[in-house]
Parts: sequence; C-alpha cells; structure tokens
Amino acid sequence: GVILPVTIPVTNFMANSMFALKCGNSVIHAPHPGAKNTVLRTAELVMGAIKKYDIPQNLIQVIEEPTKESTQELMSTVHVIVATGGMGMVKAAYSSGKPAYGVGPGNVQAIIDRGVDIDDAVKKIIAGRSFNYGIPCASEQAVIIPKEMHDGIVSVFIKNGAFYLNTDADINRLCDILFDGEILRKGLIGKSAFQVAKDAGIIVPDSTNVLLLEGNIEKQPVKMRVEKLSPVIMLYSYNYFSEAINIAKSNLEIDGKGHSAVIHSNDREHIEQLANALYVSRVIVNQTCNFTAGGGFTIGFAPTTTLGCGTWENNILSENLTYKHLMNITRIGYPITEGISTKEKIWSLD
Repeated sequence: GVILPVTIPVTNFMANSMFALKCGNSVIHAPHPGAKNTVLRTAELVMGAIKKYDIPQNLIQVIEEPTKESTQELMSTVHVIVATGGMGMVKAAYSSGKPAYGVGPGNVQAIIDRGVDIDDAVKKIIAGRSFNYGIPCASEQAVIIPKEMHDGIVSVFIKNGAFYLNTDADINRLCDILFDGEILRKGLIGKSAFQVAKDAGIIVPDSTNVLLLEGNIEKQPVKMRVEKLSPVIMLYSYNYFSEAINIAKSNLEIDGKGHSAVIHSNDREHIEQLANALYVSRVIVNQTCNFTAGGGFTIGFAPTTTLGCGTWENNILSENLTYKHLMNITRIGYPITEGISTKEKIWSLD
C-alpha cells in the first residue's frame, strides 16, 4: 500500500507503481483527498500504457474516495506500506502493525564555499528552489554564504530572477502570510513568488522566480527556518566555514533533520567536514539538490521519489527507496569446502 502526498502525487504514484510491478507485486494507492482526481487520471494513463503487455488490469489500484478510515484500513491489510506525507501519517504507518517505509520532511541547507563559480552555484540553487514553485522536499530552503561576498552574491541572485528582501517590515509581512499561526498557510503552498509577494502586499516583477530573504537567526521567528512549500529562500552569512556548518546544523535541528544538504565547493576537506557534522542522509556536491537527491544521470543515488531520513527523523531508511525494498530475497547457503577458517586462525595475533 502506498500513501500518496498532495505535494507530489503524480511522480510518487509512478515511481512506487514501477517499483511494485518490477518485483511482481500489486499495489493499492491511497491518495491525499486533495489529489484524488489527479491520481485517478494518472492511474488511467499508466494502466492504458501497460495494457499492451497483457497483465491483469487490477495490479495497480487507487482508493477512489480516500478517507482517514479507508487509509487506516489499507495500512492494516497490505503486506508493506510506503508512506510519503506529513509526520502524522508516517507515524500512523509505523504504528499499523505492518512493515512500513516512512520518510520525513526536507529543509535543504545550501552552503556556498569560497573559491567556486558563484554564477553557476546561484543558478543551480535558484533552479532547485523555483522548480514546481518550491514544493519538492529536496528543494533548497536556505543558502549560507561567505560574509565578505554577501553583496556580490545577492547581485547574482537578482540578476538571475530573485527578488531580494532585507527589511524587517517586508520579512514580517511574508512571515505573516506564509504561516497561519505556527503552520504553513495551505493557500500559499505551491504558489508563484509573484503571488506570495502580492498576498503579502509586496510589489515584485511578475518575472520573479524566487524571493530571497535576509535571514537572522537571533531576531527572526523560528518558523522562518523551517521547510516552506513555496519559492522562498533564506539567506545567511558566515565568517568561518565552521560557522556555516553550525548555521545549517541549527536549522536542521528545527526541521528537516536526516534529509539532505548541498554544498558548492572545490575543497574536499570542507565537503567531508560538512558530511561528518550534519545529520543528513545525503550531501549533494556542486549540483542542484532538487534534481539529484532523488537520483539522476549526474549522481550515484538510486532514482526515487521516496527519500529516507534515517533514525534522525524516526525513519527505517537513510537511503533512497527503490524496488529492492519491495521484494523478499531467499538466499541459498552451500557448504564452504575450501579456505575454511579455524578458531586458532581467528584468534591468532600473527
């Protein structure tokens, strides 16, 4: 059984359907009620495409009228659950009594190191944050830059379509419109940068692709440091690389621990220092996190739409879910007849 989120229902449906069929499984999808029509249409197209292979048409099924009760019933009856969605749903999957793969939220921190091609790094960060209006969990949420390069990097962001906001008044307006109390305002999820700014009473060009907000950990509300499902990206500055790591780490402690981070750097020592320090399952190097954390031709990660966050986020996986996680394997053990070790060899100090 697959629990589909409202944010990426199409790709999640397609990926997990392929994983299931590849291992000889059938699959039942429980879409978020807000995505049911999209998922039903996707299922119709997918089943139409595979019909020519003369396979049973009920191998892929969708709950047509999803409810909390029907989803719970599904989780209690299937052999394994793949749950992508809010933490409440993931916890319900783990509490169902059936094997479950759940994943956590993202809050991708992007660090720009000294000595890199700034134009290239900024273009990649904007591409990731603006794609699909900032909905994917692997999209860059914050960029952390060298303090002495601040103005130059901001100008590159602006040149590439970002609108920079640094006054308390504008940032407070955006905070008030992005959040309903302490939770994201649903009406602005997946909206364009222009629409988000307009709703906040801020005039920006309609060509704006991301809103770049000057961040201040000490002064701004903590909720401005969490995952935001719209093309808004926070900007923080550092003097020393260790400070950059601490900024990223403190943001991840609030939200997104276990997911992914990205670094634009040519310094292998810095890259490995970051990977050792952050509680993330993936560190993307010199690439757009949004396009590579879930696999791709330019990275060695397995292709997926279900990204595990490890025990940092109470997940069973700290890798990308693939078809291999949806099959049982029988191993045959033959006697070893050559090169058999002995207790004397095992415990010898030689």
